[in-house]
Amino acid sequence: MPLSGALKLVVSALAAALVAALAIQPELRAALIAQINDPAALPTLPEDARVHFEAQARARAEAAAAALPAAVAKIEAEHGRPFARPPVVAVFADDAAYARANGLGDADIVGVSRAGRAMLSPALCQNESWRLVSVLTHELSHVHFFGWRPRGAPRPPQWFTEGLAVLASDGGAAESVSDADAARAIRDGYGVILDASRWTNFLSIPFAAAPPCGAGCDLRSFRQRMAYRQAALFIGWLRRGDPAAFSRLMRALEGGSAFEPAFEAALNDPPQALWRRFATALQASR
Repeated sequence: MPLSGALKLVVSALAAALVAALAIQPELRAALIAQINDPAALPTLPEDARVHFEAQARARAEAAAAALPAAVAKIEAEHGRPFARPPVVAVFADDAAYARANGLGDADIVGVSRAGRAMLSPALCQNESWRLVSVLTHELSHVHFFGWRPRGAPRPPQWFTEGLAVLASDGGAAESVSDADAARAIRDGYGVILDASRWTNFLSIPFAAAPPCGAGCDLRSFRQRMAYRQAALFIGWLRRGDPAAFSRLMRALEGGSAFEPAFEAALNDPPQALWRRFATALQASR
């Protein structure tokens, strides 16, 4: 049935409003593109239907499937409870397809989680294939954590979620920066600043002073891995100091609580105060 003139005007106005909203809010636009390019539509492995893959990535998808049971068990043990629902893993071979599906439009990030999907980049089929298991385990930490949180709950700061994932995966996504490197940087005045900013732009991650990168260093990945590793050291220190309190924090956050009040309720101080105590303990251990 043809649309009336008035209805056409309404539809046109709604379409224009949607286009304007997407232009103003790039995250909304990226989320819509990611939803349209949902990797769950990719073929699955016969031996493990949780693993989806592009045809050229089949060998790495099979490697991911082989590693998946141990990675799932590792994350459940580290987080203290089972997954809320079975994770979906997607392995990509094409940079453009990966950038569309990951919701960031960026093919250089080696792994991304979104809406219960752990997405692995084409780099893990190529020159960074050695990182497959650690990055898979890191992304499963995000899938697990956000799988329990109610939709629309306030998002915790990225330093916490990334530090938790690095800790739970034994260094995944921060492989080239060791615990000793991160501790030394903090002692030397190059500690990361715990704020609420998004760390998707790794060059803008805040440090007390820019950690020296050295000749031939890739500054973007170095800053990311240094920040992630320092955050993991801090979270590990918190957990060792009072495992029961840290468990209370995890359950509160998984239930949808806002980060700052949940953190203080569980650990009796704000993150910045505990970071100063952590940094002081590192200085004493020099």
